[in-house]
Amino acid sequence: MAEDTKDREKSLIPYVVDQNPAPVALRGQQAATQVRALTEAILGTFSRVLPSNYVSQISGPFYTTQFQAIAEVLARIQIEASEAALDPAIDFTRPEFLWQMCGSLVFPDVGPNGIPTIPGDISYRCFLKRMIDLLLRGARADVQKEGIELLTDAVVTVLEKVAFARDPNTAWGFAEQFEFEVNVADISIWTDPATGELIEGVVGTGFPDDPFRLQKNVAIVLRALKPAHTLYDYRHLFSEAFADLFVDEMSWDMTTYFYDDFRKFCDGAKNIVGQGDTLEDRGLFTDPNLDFRSVCPGAVLEILSGPNIPPSQGGVDEFNLGRYLVREVLRMPIGAESTPRAYTTSPTGLAGSGTIGDNGEVTDGAQDWSNVVEGEILTILGGSNAGEYRIDTLLGTNGGEPGFVSPGAGIVSIRVAPSLLRLNRVMPRTAADQDYRVGVDRLGCREPQNVSLEDASAQFYL
Repeated sequence: MAEDTKDREKSLIPYVVDQNPAPVALRGQQAATQVRALTEAILGTFSRVLPSNYVSQISGPFYTTQFQAIAEVLARIQIEASEAALDPAIDFTRPEFLWQMCGSLVFPDVGPNGIPTIPGDISYRCFLKRMIDLLLRGARADVQKEGIELLTDAVVTVLEKVAFARDPNTAWGFAEQFEFEVNVADISIWTDPATGELIEGVVGTGFPDDPFRLQKNVAIVLRALKPAHTLYDYRHLFSEAFADLFVDEMSWDMTTYFYDDFRKFCDGAKNIVGQGDTLEDRGLFTDPNLDFRSVCPGAVLEILSGPNIPPSQGGVDEFNLGRYLVREVLRMPIGAESTPRAYTTSPTGLAGSGTIGDNGEVTDGAQDWSNVVEGEILTILGGSNAGEYRIDTLLGTNGGEPGFVSPGAGIVSIRVAPSLLRLNRVMPRTAADQDYRVGVDRLGCREPQNVSLEDASAQFYL
């Protein structure tokens, strides 16, 4: 006890709470111990300066109790003043006063972003100490980089654009001499599904922790560290990395239609012509004798005869322009139907009932479709998909195109051809056997030519 008293007498601030940082309110065992020790020291001083007739060896008299209460209040005031005297030293500043004593000196000009958000007392204290050191080193690029690194563990890059101004391969020049870039790239970490171990990725494949708070803190730090006349771009930098995720070879195949526009395929068909029907909803156009798989959405359908032709050609509807855009090429207007629907075919003359699939399939387990011929027309007699369709493919192990399958193969399913066009708007009239023309290839330029009474067999001899 005697050695402890001698050590206190040598100290400039003898009675302080040992806890660092100390709490603002004097509570806890350490604070109670210091208050009791200082109270006893004050009472000892009172006893030594009082006349001998006031000196009592016990606390019984009223004046000793009154002196003890006064000494305890003085002890608390002295300890609180001692703690306040330590606040200017950043290592001993209490957390409640860190910003007032240190932060306001480092960031005197609080902008719209407010004050830095640094979780934890020790982290905040270390951050402010390092900021003081950086401020004294001057407004340099390496100082700004170290200031941002105080806020994150990610890789930080500061690029001064003036350093690249003389490079002929850069787009930066004299106008960007007072600008710089701040790039933050973090490392992604994921779990191996096989072993459960953490796998660390490469730089630039992950987000920094709490990126929005980081961006706000970076703006505050750079406001203090960067030169006032400079501007900066802040970005989270990502890079594509597949080496650790995939084992494969990369290939590159580029095409552009601009090149095709200069090199037209002059032998291509420009359009398809025929006779088709406008169905009852007037937004669907069909020609079951042809296959529209080569017609793309956006192609133009022109009606050349019937009530849906343009007014200039004698049409009855003054608002009809006779040209329609193809929105979709369909096999059937509705799609799947689980209820069996009656059907017939022509010219083979098959009949039965079958279910309809999503992609224009018709299945009848009691039917053998292998006898149908090329150009066979399927007529569905009821349901939402009632109408005529061209049979496109015989499905199954022994399937193929109509007319090229061995009879008796036991084919129970077929698929109809895409011979139905959904248009961008409805036609004025429901009509049948209308002459039409629909575009096939926007780069094609050859019109189909019908030639009769000419022997072309010599062109096909080997």
